[in-house]
Amino acid sequence: MLLRFSAANFLSIDGELELSLVATRETQHGERLAETKAVAHRLLQAAAIWGGNAAGKSNLCKVLEFAQRLIVKGTRPDASTGRIPFRLRENAGKEPTRLSFDILLEIDGKERAFRYAFAVGSREVVEEALTEIRPSSERVYFTRSAGTGGRPDFSLDAWARPGVADDDRQFARFVAKGTAPNQLFLHEAMDRNLGLLAPVFRWFRDQLIVLEPGAPYLPLELEGSNRQDLRDYTVDLLSRAGTGVTGVEPREQPLANSGIGAEMAKELGSLLADDDTGIMLRGPRGERVSVFRKEGELVASRIVTRRLTDEGREVHFETVDESDGTLRLLDLAPILHDLERPGARRTYVIDELDRSMHNQLTEALLQHYLTTRSSATRTQLVFTTHDLQLMDQRLLRRDEIWLIERGPHGETLLESLADYQGLRADRDIRKAYLEGRFSGIPHLAPLRARGRRASIAAVEGETQPSGDPVALSAETRGGT
Repeated sequence: MLLRFSAANFLSIDGELELSLVATRETQHGERLAETKAVAHRLLQAAAIWGGNAAGKSNLCKVLEFAQRLIVKGTRPDASTGRIPFRLRENAGKEPTRLSFDILLEIDGKERAFRYAFAVGSREVVEEALTEIRPSSERVYFTRSAGTGGRPDFSLDAWARPGVADDDRQFARFVAKGTAPNQLFLHEAMDRNLGLLAPVFRWFRDQLIVLEPGAPYLPLELEGSNRQDLRDYTVDLLSRAGTGVTGVEPREQPLANSGIGAEMAKELGSLLADDDTGIMLRGPRGERVSVFRKEGELVASRIVTRRLTDEGREVHFETVDESDGTLRLLDLAPILHDLERPGARRTYVIDELDRSMHNQLTEALLQHYLTTRSSATRTQLVFTTHDLQLMDQRLLRRDEIWLIERGPHGETLLESLADYQGLRADRDIRKAYLEGRFSGIPHLAPLRARGRRASIAAVEGETQPSGDPVALSAETRGGT
């Protein structure tokens, strides 16, 4: 689970921005908070983020993607780290991008909390550290600084403790010495099979899922081939949503019969080397085709939905024939199914959860997820949204509601509704939000009509009433 995340100096984020999933002391909806002996506080299993356009909601997801990519995939020798510093402050490009994660892991059947933090410039790792967080103390695993002479300096505390085999200690030093200045030690350690850090690495690789708008996760075309449980769940979801869909099935065929050209097939063959890998392709009309290896052979799969006529006859539809809302549910079904799976431990971060869905449907899906949470569950759903129907204290706790906006210098600011003192549990916070009593609401200037109509009005000497907030502009563009 994600306990806390902070970032500074990346895209629209300037000073430190922090998202905390540690619950406050409020008692509302306390039955669904996760409890663990690893930390002193209970943990949230949901967080919803509202804000105007261009406030930085998507950038919050992008900075998570950046961190995940740097940890899991690493950096090529002599390549840039790929960080994008804040551009609206002088000298920000000379300062490092800083990221910090507090996470809860299960290791050998016991839950433990860790803080992993790093700072990177454009071409080097400036700082890096891993610390175990205990209820009353901390235990450092390693620290790293930029060092001198182009090589980083390491303190390998975890391998200096009594009881560590000398071979393991020497190997850790070897890995540290071989870590390039632009490479994270956490990535290098896993690349060299330094097993002590594996649980932390695997959290970023397997348990943190960040999805941009329109990006499918484990597309049904891929997963549904061998997962009848997922297909049944998807059909039930689509049926309850009133789509009229009565069946969902993947249709597989050899790649050679799918219409994919030989050149692309060759490229896909090199990308998909293992049986557990797959990729989704989109056609010119929006067609969805997943390509994966099955028993060593490349296979193409597409989803077909079924509906019944009044006479009981089955009619099949391609995904290109489905509405955006139905396609959104097809994309969300594997996520919702996974969130309900016993023992699941994933943290999903979804940009624009409500995209293409009716607000009542989004509310129903969120309500279902929340009511299935308990002190023993370990999943998290963090999402951005514009849907104000979800901003309801009957649905979400105040510390689950986050507001994002642009500051006076164009920087992204983030705060929790729990930061506002004196809010009653029965307060209509949607009304207060729209009235501008909280942050995160867009500040709109009066709109002005522009273009040919305005130009004609100017030429003909027409005027608009002075009280009209949408007054026509008298500007001309290139004359009439």
